[in-house]
Amino acid sequence: MEAFFNKLAARPQRSIIIISLLLLLAGNWILPLTDRDEARFGEASREMLQRGDFIVPWFNGDWRFDKPVLIYWCQIASYCVLGTNGFAARLPSVLFTTATALLLVRWGRKIADAKTGFLAGIMYVAGLHVAIIGRVATADMAMVFFVTLAAWSGWELTRPDQVRRKLYWWIFYIAMAFGFLAKGPVAWLPLGGMIAGRMVQKDKFRLPVNETFVGLCVTVALVALWGGPALQQTNGQFWSVGMGEHVFNRSIGVIDSHGLKGLAGFIALMPLYFVTFIVSFLPWTIGNPEVFESWFQKQRLKSVGWNLTIKILRGFSFFLFIPTNIMRWWPKRKSDDLGWYLFIQALLVFFIFSFVRTKLPHYTMPAFPCLSLWLALQIARSPNIAAWAGKRLAAMTGFVLVVTLGFFPFAETHLLTENLWRATQSHLTPDTKIGCFGYTEPSQVWRFRSITTNKVMLADVKQARNFLTNTPPLMLVVPTSELAKLPDTNGTLISVEGLDMVKFRNWKLTALIRP
Repeated sequence: MEAFFNKLAARPQRSIIIISLLLLLAGNWILPLTDRDEARFGEASREMLQRGDFIVPWFNGDWRFDKPVLIYWCQIASYCVLGTNGFAARLPSVLFTTATALLLVRWGRKIADAKTGFLAGIMYVAGLHVAIIGRVATADMAMVFFVTLAAWSGWELTRPDQVRRKLYWWIFYIAMAFGFLAKGPVAWLPLGGMIAGRMVQKDKFRLPVNETFVGLCVTVALVALWGGPALQQTNGQFWSVGMGEHVFNRSIGVIDSHGLKGLAGFIALMPLYFVTFIVSFLPWTIGNPEVFESWFQKQRLKSVGWNLTIKILRGFSFFLFIPTNIMRWWPKRKSDDLGWYLFIQALLVFFIFSFVRTKLPHYTMPAFPCLSLWLALQIARSPNIAAWAGKRLAAMTGFVLVVTLGFFPFAETHLLTENLWRATQSHLTPDTKIGCFGYTEPSQVWRFRSITTNKVMLADVKQARNFLTNTPPLMLVVPTSELAKLPDTNGTLISVEGLDMVKFRNWKLTALIRP
């Protein structure tokens, strides 16, 4: 394992591309877009392409203000090459994730060596949460790429002896602009990290106020090239809804039950991301914290009765791998300029989102690249690091391939929307009016609007009766338990059963079709 790892590390860029694409592309052609956000992004990009409107995203015939436009442009480009399908919708995220890992390889090699860069790249791309989110059709990985690019160029820009300041200045502020176009103002956090670094180590960070002001003007101007027409076309709604509801309201309130209400709930969830990180960054959060090993050995020799307790404590200590590395590094932080910068950039993300009321585990993913490089710098020269990292990379690769190539084909045959789609698609035409009542997942819009030109109605089951007053052709979908409550069930009845992945609940649906 050690020899194989060293062989990969000797060609870090080629190795990281192969590993990343293997981990992130596996099974993407099997599992359809079942997650709510995936279906919304995938469908919005398709509708923009169909309408020829490349400024404002649309979903199911209505404007969609959830995110800026960059990821939709990327998905549209993918559709033009590969066709409109789930694999094409996910491909931009895979490429952005791979590109982020490549940035870490190059950054690590520049400041240390190829082994450090490769270690940073695999810790990022083969982390559990990145292996999941890095393949889904959402805006997150595009934003993370530009945040990482801004963090790297920001580091170079602030070096007092930097001779290529103009180049890194342009890269930094353009990266912030594209990061905003990917997912909004969260992409500007690297500037906050640079300011914090200068506040802590003033003599080691060059950040002139006039240059920063001009740079921010460039960033805003680039965003405005899209934002101006988008605001004009939507009469300002893109700002009021996109920034008001999806940024400001998420910060001060709990959206879609993603969090706990009240002051007590807010305080209780403050440390959430520091806890979930242990799982999100697996398998790199587990290791033998050598600082405790001598103590465990002494206690084991003292008393036989302590053996069980010591084993339990020793098992728990494996989850303190990163905290112990932080403790070991902390005394020398002031002399480690880059380590301090990476640590601040990552900590700032955790700090900001700990105060955001709406909680979702992937919110802190912009911190993962800087954390990966920071940890790689701390452990790259440790004894047996190649064997340690090689085993974890092999385990993660095996786990991903078993899930994607082994479990995905089984799961695909048990998904509710897919079973409904397979059973009904032959009965549908472009003129068919489709209403889904009681089961309103966006995955139905993604599937059915590949055929119909009408808006797919998603509503409460109480509105099903009114839908039946439409003239055929039509298809009405309701939970099977509600079918008997309808006044008129004449037509073709097709019943299906399957799992709703969002609510993780088994449903029985019946489609009433009138051609």
